[in-house]
Amino acid sequence: MKASWRQFLTHHGAEFEAGKLLSFGNPERERSIPPQGAILCDLSHQGLIAVNGKDARTFLQGQLSADLNAVSPSKTVPAAYCTPKGRALATFQVFEREGTLYLAVASDLVEPMLKRLRMFVMRSDVSLIDAHDSFVHFGYADPQGEQRLQAILGQYPTEVDQVLQINQLTIIRRAAEVPRFEIYGQLDDSQKLWESLSVHAAAVTFEVWDYFEIAAGIPHVTLASSDAWVPQMLNLQLINGVSFTKGCYPGQEIVARLKYLGKNKRQLYRLSVDSFHLPAVGAVISSPTEPEAGQVLNAALNPDSRVEVLAVMKIAQVTEPLSLEGKAVQVLPLPYAFEED
Repeated sequence: MKASWRQFLTHHGAEFEAGKLLSFGNPERERSIPPQGAILCDLSHQGLIAVNGKDARTFLQGQLSADLNAVSPSKTVPAAYCTPKGRALATFQVFEREGTLYLAVASDLVEPMLKRLRMFVMRSDVSLIDAHDSFVHFGYADPQGEQRLQAILGQYPTEVDQVLQINQLTIIRRAAEVPRFEIYGQLDDSQKLWESLSVHAAAVTFEVWDYFEIAAGIPHVTLASSDAWVPQMLNLQLINGVSFTKGCYPGQEIVARLKYLGKNKRQLYRLSVDSFHLPAVGAVISSPTEPEAGQVLNAALNPDSRVEVLAVMKIAQVTEPLSLEGKAVQVLPLPYAFEED
């Protein structure tokens, strides 16, 4: 996090420990605000890779699972980078700003992904750098968010994954039951927007943003879950994160075979756990007929301070009674439909 941005957040009540933003004074209250209330959330803990050069788009088109031709200054897409065996090493949100392509990724995967992607640059005109400190990065969710952005900026992204470029701000519409936006910007414009929005919005810890991502069914691979799941097991094909028509990329043959020739026996589910304790990535979910019916991918506390998770589950066991670490598990709805068999 930039020192100037940290100073700004501290002035607005942020509490830090060992460089990590813990809360804005009352984490329990902060979790209880959404979705009915408006929130602002620092996202500096997330990683970012910048991809430059005249061959950048062609290069990424041959490396990632999504169709990079769909990415533009006004459109973002999710994507995965896979092993030759089709397993996702990382998940990204890809967006474009001022001619540069950016890969938003888990912070603990920035260095592994830079190392891996650079192996395949060869003679292409492509540069890849850690861009974490290039921007201020924060989130905003608010039932009245559209009206308030309209009043402040004169416009706002109207559809999920639409991007608005205004002044030195990049504003991305994210999926949620209320208007939700992700903002990348230079310091001055970011501070002005935060202060304008904070008149009606409370600053909260990043765990609140994690809850929104889980409720939206958006998977996030981290170092602990890297190289574990094929993109279809993460539901990436359901949120425009996999193209079956664009051509080759690492693992493409396996991913395509699962769609056209195989039967996917696992999918990503949103689950509620009768617990207040966050499970670790990879924690096992069991059923009466299968001791390893699924594994946790992402976890967060919901506004009622109960655990919700995204978990890769064996489809055949989802209708059975489920438990995680001895606690009862309930399947919750996702905002998108599964594919028909």
